[in-house]
Amino acid sequence: MPIASSLVFSHDEQVERLRRSCPAALDVAVVAGDPCFDRMLASVPLRRTYRDAFGLRPGQQLVFVSSSWGPESLYGTAPTLVRDLRDELPLDEFAVVVALHPNIWAHHSPWQIEMWLDDCRRRGVVLVPPEEGWRAGLIASDLVIGDHGSVTFYGAALGKPTLLAAWPEDAVDPASPVGMFIAAADRLDPSRPLGEQVRAAIERGRTHEEITRFTTSVPGEAARLLRTEFYRLLDLPEPETPALTRVIPLPELSLRPPVAEIVRADLWISDDQLGVAVVRYAADVAPLPAGAGLMVSTDEPCSTQLELADIVVHDQPGDAHGWIADTLDAFPGAVLATMPVNETTWVVGTRDAGFVEFTSAGGDGRVWSVVVLAWLREGRRIADFPALVRLQAGQTNSASLCRVASAEWISPRSS
Repeated sequence: MPIASSLVFSHDEQVERLRRSCPAALDVAVVAGDPCFDRMLASVPLRRTYRDAFGLRPGQQLVFVSSSWGPESLYGTAPTLVRDLRDELPLDEFAVVVALHPNIWAHHSPWQIEMWLDDCRRRGVVLVPPEEGWRAGLIASDLVIGDHGSVTFYGAALGKPTLLAAWPEDAVDPASPVGMFIAAADRLDPSRPLGEQVRAAIERGRTHEEITRFTTSVPGEAARLLRTEFYRLLDLPEPETPALTRVIPLPELSLRPPVAEIVRADLWISDDQLGVAVVRYAADVAPLPAGAGLMVSTDEPCSTQLELADIVVHDQPGDAHGWIADTLDAFPGAVLATMPVNETTWVVGTRDAGFVEFTSAGGDGRVWSVVVLAWLREGRRIADFPALVRLQAGQTNSASLCRVASAEWISPRSS
């Protein structure tokens, strides 16, 4: 005989499995749906809001990495995967977010987790807190990379393309929805270029509705059904007000731009306009590709990075002209320095050829220093910097009116 007064399930198929394993418990079985999934479904219309919370710019795609706990989990088997993804994916095209199971945080301590992932965060990876943020991240994502954990399955249930980076086949019942999902999902092959696999998975857009439909038999009804069951067990009258499904809260995140970036810009001039295509990657101290430069922020870089920097960036507004002059004197290897004077205007300065100012209502202002670096590397003079610049960074196209020493910049807009 069953001990529980009520056994709550999310889907009818679970009741069928109960029928085969313990038919005596069927009398206390209740199908009440999945309140966590219902909250995510209710929050899907706020996808843009969550993407803004994760700092996504127009045209960027979010790669959400999820790990369950234990030695067979994604983080247990591939602890460098998040860093490898960030290093291979262009910064202006992709954001990378990682969510680790709360058991990992509890077992190793928040300090240890933050130390292990410090090099990732210094590359711009967003680390989701253990309590909240993973659901908002799933909704905001364009691709989910995970393992046999429920978060990966929830991502697929939301219709997100998914890749498995770890798949312990004996960890779950192969006849369960998660087991069937593990058998059917596409794999991430660490021996192949990660960027190609990420792009292919997003373009393919493969989902698994035939499996993820088992998430809940009663979508949107969990709050109502669970409350009815709770009050039945308490033998109390149920409130007359409707049971509400609350949307997912905005995550509280610590967003950090990369400390160091490998940057490259291709220039072309047409009809007195300068066209620029910029590519940026998170960087470490390593030999740079041919034609690339190193851009380093003042936010806790290592001294070697600063000494090797072609561009030094300071993100806090202030006396840009004075700071640029002092910084270039302090770092004789640097070609340029850049910082904002306020929320909308960035200044790019050279050692002895003057300054260029760019004004914008948004976007990543540090990217314009890459344009100036490419201009100088072609042997051109700052005094000849064009009046109109058209920039492509990732999927975003921007147009800028520029003047040496005093320039106005048109806000970048998504193409």
